[in-house]
Amino acid sequence: MKWLTALSCRAAWIGVALSVAPMSGYAENLLALAGITEGENSATNSSSYGWQLELQEPLSTHLSASLSWLNEGHVPDHHRDGAAAQLWVNALRWRERVQFSVGVGPYIYFDTETIASPRGYSDVHSAAGIVSASLSVDLRSAWFLSLNVNDVYAPGDFNSAAILLGGGYHFGNSERAEVAGDAGDDTGTHTDALNMRQQIQLFSGETIFNDLNSRNGATVGLDYRLALAPWAACSLTWFNDPVGIRARRNQVASQLWWVDHLAGGRLSLSAGLGVFTPLGSVPSGATNASTGVSGLSGLRIEWSWSRRSSLILSWYRSFTNDDNDRDIITLGYGFRFGGSAAR
Repeated sequence: MKWLTALSCRAAWIGVALSVAPMSGYAENLLALAGITEGENSATNSSSYGWQLELQEPLSTHLSASLSWLNEGHVPDHHRDGAAAQLWVNALRWRERVQFSVGVGPYIYFDTETIASPRGYSDVHSAAGIVSASLSVDLRSAWFLSLNVNDVYAPGDFNSAAILLGGGYHFGNSERAEVAGDAGDDTGTHTDALNMRQQIQLFSGETIFNDLNSRNGATVGLDYRLALAPWAACSLTWFNDPVGIRARRNQVASQLWWVDHLAGGRLSLSAGLGVFTPLGSVPSGATNASTGVSGLSGLRIEWSWSRRSSLILSWYRSFTNDDNDRDIITLGYGFRFGGSAAR
């Protein structure tokens, strides 16, 4: 099945994340980029927008790893985006401010392609290779600018090149949450928050179908999350999603998450992988209803403003075997409770 192939590829991507997670001896970087994507094949030789979100984890003075989400815009007959995991070689800094880096790795993509069929499109899941070059310049404090060039080689799909410009932030070692040690901040507020194993989240947002028109509709739901370790969690989520003009459907998801804590525990970043299952029969009037279990990945940003309360932004991508892929973007309130997380 197409979604099972994508699920195995995503599992490899999460495996890279898990292997990087324990390496907390160096500062991390979080950056956002935007620019132009150029389709390189003759059939898709056209430009579009592009953007990228990236988390970088230095491994040593000259090596680093990154996880990123790349959106290649709307090249004619293709709407392609996906996740990339890269290993980077970093040159020595010039004047302690300028650094050149080269990265390479796999790119797991989702492409909504125009085809000659009654539906008119197909949601394709596959893997490609990505090679990148980056030039970064440190600014005042911990902020920096970055110019990235990406070259994607995708057998069976179109190749692309992109030039992206953006900015980021260095999270120094002092800003990481000390979740594995005995120390906390002076008040203990955020250290205590990390020690709470359970969380309930109530959320609402939007479901965007991966078709040629990017149709959308409102969604609401409830999420239960259990911390397994400072760097891992599992979740069970209920969604009430649109599957037609007036039809809705209850769906449940279960995911395993890799978690990284930054800014003294106030900020948490997570990447998740799991399954997405519809409940009950297909409602009358449904036009975007998947018929069975599908894969689900997620990206999550959580900001804790108190010991128990947090604001959570989540972005889910379901990948199916029947061309019913969708994005679910939600904003929610989370409430933490329970005992200490496993150490």
